[in-house]
Amino acid sequence: MALPTPKLDDRSFQDIVNEARRMIPRYCPEWTDHNLSDPGITLVELFSWMMEMLLYRLNRVPDKSFITFLDLIGVQLLPPAAARVDLTFTLTAPRTEALVIPGGTEVATVRTGTEEAIVFSTDRDLRIVPPTVVYFLSSPDGAAFQDHSDTLVRPMPLVPVFEQVPRPGNSLYLGFQEDLAGHALVASLSCSTEGIGVDPTRPPLAWECWDSKAEAWVRVDVERDTTGGLNRRGDVTLHLPYVFSAGEVGMKRAYWVRCRVVEPGPEQPTYTASPKLRVLSCYTIGGTVPATHASVVLNEEIGRSSGKPSQVFKVAQPPMLPLEAGEAIEVEVAEGWERWDPVPDFSASGADSRHFTCDPISGEIRFGPAIRQPDGMTRQYGAIPPKGGRIRIARYRTGGGTVGNVGPRTLTVPKSSIPFVAGVINREAAFGGRDAESLDHAKMRGPRQLRTRDRAVTAEDFEILALEASSSVARAKCVQPRPDRDDPPPGTMRLFLVPTLEGVEQPTARQLEVAKPLAEAVQKYLDERRLLGTALEIATPPYTWVSVQVQIKVRERLEANTVRERVEAALYRFLHPLQGGKEETGWPFGRPLYIADVYQVVHGIPGVDSISEAKIFPIDIRTGKIGESMPLIAVPEGGLVASYRHLVVVQGT
Repeated sequence: MALPTPKLDDRSFQDIVNEARRMIPRYCPEWTDHNLSDPGITLVELFSWMMEMLLYRLNRVPDKSFITFLDLIGVQLLPPAAARVDLTFTLTAPRTEALVIPGGTEVATVRTGTEEAIVFSTDRDLRIVPPTVVYFLSSPDGAAFQDHSDTLVRPMPLVPVFEQVPRPGNSLYLGFQEDLAGHALVASLSCSTEGIGVDPTRPPLAWECWDSKAEAWVRVDVERDTTGGLNRRGDVTLHLPYVFSAGEVGMKRAYWVRCRVVEPGPEQPTYTASPKLRVLSCYTIGGTVPATHASVVLNEEIGRSSGKPSQVFKVAQPPMLPLEAGEAIEVEVAEGWERWDPVPDFSASGADSRHFTCDPISGEIRFGPAIRQPDGMTRQYGAIPPKGGRIRIARYRTGGGTVGNVGPRTLTVPKSSIPFVAGVINREAAFGGRDAESLDHAKMRGPRQLRTRDRAVTAEDFEILALEASSSVARAKCVQPRPDRDDPPPGTMRLFLVPTLEGVEQPTARQLEVAKPLAEAVQKYLDERRLLGTALEIATPPYTWVSVQVQIKVRERLEANTVRERVEAALYRFLHPLQGGKEETGWPFGRPLYIADVYQVVHGIPGVDSISEAKIFPIDIRTGKIGESMPLIAVPEGGLVASYRHLVVVQGT
């Protein structure tokens, strides 16, 4: 079979004519006669025919010339993307003073005889502070409050935590003076065994904290609860999220954590009498900080200047991650070290501009060239480091790739000793790592870049350029203003981004969120290419979280657990933002979920004989509250569905 001929542009004659006619109202609104007999339409068809001939010849270019052409128009391989994860540091003992774990602290996986250690470094300082409880309130409904703060300063009789017969919505509130976002908080409670009726291992309680930005209570991860549902002396260890912030409860402003009675689940007993509390104290035992799959290299000398234009140097540990703020080249001068800044190219650089370019994949550092002008003069683009001067890169990061998508509880080895720290671990799997772009993928981007011509005008342009801005962007959807709605406002393009999720089968809300560095990188890239009169908003798509419950019958002589696992895996895959949908390329933006979709997916699983019942439920991801079953779950424009938890029941087992 002959090798297929690569196509640089697949537009036909009619495509070009249609594209040109669509531009008429924009550039020449007074031209209203678009009939074939009109001389202007004849010229449009003539030039479209000429363009088709050019495309025909261009599409016959050999593959090597095609790659050279892509290089000429500025198509470069995208660098690897680094995986991200939260690292939780545990202290040796509670402290009475603040402890700072500096940013850049490295933690690795265990090195084995066949695998090298995978190193992550923290993105910022982690400051762990001791907590001060200033308020202790209780409420039957979240509206009326009773103040028990006196028990914090002197022993008091037993305090009923909830109503005499607790019901969903009863809550106790703890107000803190300090911002404890990202902290591991331990609530040490001395309770009387009076909250009868509950299963000590599964009490119907939810621990939550206040998020002032969203103006809502969000779930807190409970690592351990030894109180048996507030029924004995013990500790509750909470991992507070980054969104933990100050708010007002009962006319008192503080950083609030609450414990709330919730609706019991199936076969889960609930309280028949309120638990009672005697003593309450809190302390921090650690904290959580974001980390990136990268090793930091500081002050690496890469060579000496020859004093000539177009000098090229190379770092010792490629590939590099894209340079961040503060990562630059330094050149030795008489006064010390002089900073030089990175630029995408030298087109706007003058002869005195201290600029350089960086290719993250090859690790090459380039200084400005001298180019002969049409009048015979030579112009220098970018300054030249002085001859003999040493050149070093102050800081860069090396790493990235899918190898960084490590599993949970695997990052446990600190690369250096940290005072007062007993250990470190990643409680969730790392995500977002992606290898450097392949040549085949870059060749597919070429025609799209020709179409946009590096300018963001249409919604499709914004989507294409967002994918080019960072390899950490897996999907993009641009929502533009329309006359029949006010959101987004006129003149604003709203761009929804889905980050890469290599190897993540059941993404969490945290993994689907667009990280601030990624949003800033895409924003900066598109700001240089969008129209001046167009505003741009970058956001996480509005996800509709869904839970599926299905009862199936399994064909004879088949293992029920095996079939159940197949059905669960198929549901998670079908409702995946990147792998879902009928085309398996990601759930379509804005497409609703029908109950018929569930029947179709489950019926296609080998071993399923029949479906007795199937239901779909919307989920409030912040509270975990399950909505009513419905035949159709609507998805807003630009939104996607995501899996919460699915329940597959095999009848007859």
